[in-house]
Amino acid sequence: MERNPYFFGVDSTGQQLPYVDRVEHEYVVYDRQIEQFVTSGSVDFQARHIAAGKLAFYQQYAAAGDYRVVTAVSAGHLALQLNLTTADLQLQKFFQERTVRIALSKASDRITINEQIYGGIATPRQYSPLPKSPQFHTALSNAHLDYDAAQANALLDQANYATKDAQGFRLWPDGERIHFTIEGTAEVTSPEILALQQVIQSFAAVGISAAYQQVDRATYEEHVNTNQISAAWWGGDRTILPILAPEIFLGTVFDRPWAVAWGAWRRDPNDAIADPPKEDHWIRDIWALWDQIQAEPDPDQQTALFHQLLDIWAEELPMIGYLGEGPALIIVKNGLRNYTPGLPVDDPTGDEHLLNTETYFWENA
Repeated sequence: MERNPYFFGVDSTGQQLPYVDRVEHEYVVYDRQIEQFVTSGSVDFQARHIAAGKLAFYQQYAAAGDYRVVTAVSAGHLALQLNLTTADLQLQKFFQERTVRIALSKASDRITINEQIYGGIATPRQYSPLPKSPQFHTALSNAHLDYDAAQANALLDQANYATKDAQGFRLWPDGERIHFTIEGTAEVTSPEILALQQVIQSFAAVGISAAYQQVDRATYEEHVNTNQISAAWWGGDRTILPILAPEIFLGTVFDRPWAVAWGAWRRDPNDAIADPPKEDHWIRDIWALWDQIQAEPDPDQQTALFHQLLDIWAEELPMIGYLGEGPALIIVKNGLRNYTPGLPVDDPTGDEHLLNTETYFWENA
C-alpha cells in the first residue's frame, strides 16, 4: 500500500500524515511461516496469528530478529462452537440439549489446560465480555466452569445417552457410537489445538467421541456457508465493546457457527440454508432484546438490556468457552515509533492498530 498524498490529516507542525510512505503485506498459508518471518527479522508490525502460548518462543528470538514483543489485553477466547442447527439431525438433537452442553463444559479441566499449554497466563472463563468491558457479566463468565467429570457423566446419563460400547463410548439409540468432528484452520502443533486435544480427551473420559480436522480457510467457509459443519474450534472475540459487534452473541456470524441455519434465517429468511427457530425458542428472546437495544438511545439502558441477553447465555450456554483474558502479543520492530502499548486488541477496535497508525514513523529514517 502506498501513502495517500491527499490524506487530510496533518501533525501539530503542519506536516502531512501519514509519516510512513509504504506498507507491504506478505501472504502466508501456515502459522509456522509467520514464525519464520518474525524470528528472521522480516516482520515490522504484526499481531494476528502471533500465538500467546508462544510468548517465550518469540522473546527468545527478539534480539536476533531486531524486534520487541509487546503485550496487550486480548478480547479472544478459546471456545468450542457446537452447531445447534447442523444438518446431521442426530447431532442437532444432541447439541440442542442444554444438559449436554453443560455436561461437556464440566468435562474439561480448564486450570490444567491453562497451566500446561499456556503457562497459566490466561483465565478460565466462558465466552463473555471482559472485565474491562462496560457489559462485563459475572454470571456468564463463570457459568459451568467447574471441572466435574462425575457430574458430566451423570448429566449425559440423565439426557438418555447412558448406553456405552465396549470401549466406554456412548451410543445413539441405533447402537452407533456418538461422534462428531471439530473443524478449524489452526495447525495441529499450535497451542490452541494442543488445548483442544485435551478437551477431546476430556470428552472421551465421559464417553463422547470427537476428533479435530484441520481444513483450509476456503473449505471451512464452504462448510459453514452450506451448513455442513458439526462443530468448530474458532474461539471468540468482540468482547470489549460487544454492543458494537454483537454478531457472535446473536448467532449471526458464520465463522463462529453455533447457530448456522438460525443465523441465516435471521439475516435472510430466503437463504438456502435458513431454518426458523421455534416460536418459543430462547434465541428469539436474544434477538428481541437486541432489537430493543438498537432502538434504545441511552447507553446505560443498552447495557441493562444487553445484560438480559447475557443472562440467557449464562442459562443456555450456546457456546462452550474455556480460556480468556490472556495477553495478545504484538511484534514491533525496533525503531518503529509511536505505537502505544497496552491498548485492547479486538476486532471492532482494529486489533493492534487502534489509534493513530498514521503517526507511526521510523526512527532515524
